[in-house]
Amino acid sequence: MANAESYELNQPAPQRARDVLARRLADIVGLPSSRLTPGERWIVADLLYDILRASDASIRQRCARRLAGLMEAPPRLLRVLACDEFEIAQPILEDCRALTDFDLLEIVQTGSLQHRMAVARREAISEIISAALVASSEPPVIECVLKNMTTALAAPTVDRLVGAAQDELRYATLLIRRPELRPAQAFRLFWGCEHRERFQILERFAVDRTILIDSTEDIFPMVSVEGWDDPLVSRVLRYIDRRQRNREASDLSPYGSLEGVIDTFCLEGAQPELVSEIAILAGIHKRLLTRMLDDMAGEALAILCKATGLKWPAFAGFWTGLGRSAQHETVEQARKVYDSLSVEKAQTVLRYWNLSVEDGDKR
Repeated sequence: MANAESYELNQPAPQRARDVLARRLADIVGLPSSRLTPGERWIVADLLYDILRASDASIRQRCARRLAGLMEAPPRLLRVLACDEFEIAQPILEDCRALTDFDLLEIVQTGSLQHRMAVARREAISEIISAALVASSEPPVIECVLKNMTTALAAPTVDRLVGAAQDELRYATLLIRRPELRPAQAFRLFWGCEHRERFQILERFAVDRTILIDSTEDIFPMVSVEGWDDPLVSRVLRYIDRRQRNREASDLSPYGSLEGVIDTFCLEGAQPELVSEIAILAGIHKRLLTRMLDDMAGEALAILCKATGLKWPAFAGFWTGLGRSAQHETVEQARKVYDSLSVEKAQTVLRYWNLSVEDGDKR
């Protein structure tokens, strides 16, 4: 054919004939539709497929380079070459736009780490293929998927990555940049992050609820008349409500207020009855408060203080009661979080966490 490559005449005769035939068939397969009918293309592809299965790597590699740029190459040929040794598959994996999700799924499931890395670098990977890549649980592949901003991630895949990020901080750093990350996922991710990543999460997802509050203000009296009998409405309105503290519980508390019980906490430490009382007065689950107290970084407690309208010295009361040094750098980091958030934004974070605990109780 006119565009056939020059041939090395010093090759053994049987190899030379096979090589030339393979290249000629590859040339025919690559002809445009105006010159080749679909039936003819399939016949040629079947012949080439038989030759490639019985040929050495050099012939398969040359065919892979020839077929990589073709949009009309028969899928079976592309799959067999894409699943071949990586050196052979590489041009198909990197350059071939004709590979379907079905093809890519087979490559991901049967190929090597190098194959999956090449697939993860492709443009516009679908949610199905990104899920298969993440399911490999290979950190280099997952990082490549997360760095590829043209790749689509389904919500279940992001959930899986958020869970995996508890052991791989690198995932968290990359997840925070992903447009698919949602507030509930981000606030779950928060607990496994360092200060920098935590602050980024708060900057992006800690939003106020002004529109929600203004739009639902008249619903609260309606629900009150109904005795708060609808649990679903009550759950949603607890998220929207301007108030965070449990005012009714404060009237009955022996400590008089949230500030009063924190003063006692500062002196006596994390006694179970004090932890329970703080949780009740702050309007959150005890398990959430316990997690905040156990968190050594301090940002979560700073969020609690801001969300409940506590002044900064209340944080020091918590910190002292936990037996921690006020001179530690984590206190400065916590103060940065406290100062950066409005009360409403802090409440948004706290209520997402609280709803997450409620959802966990239902499972």
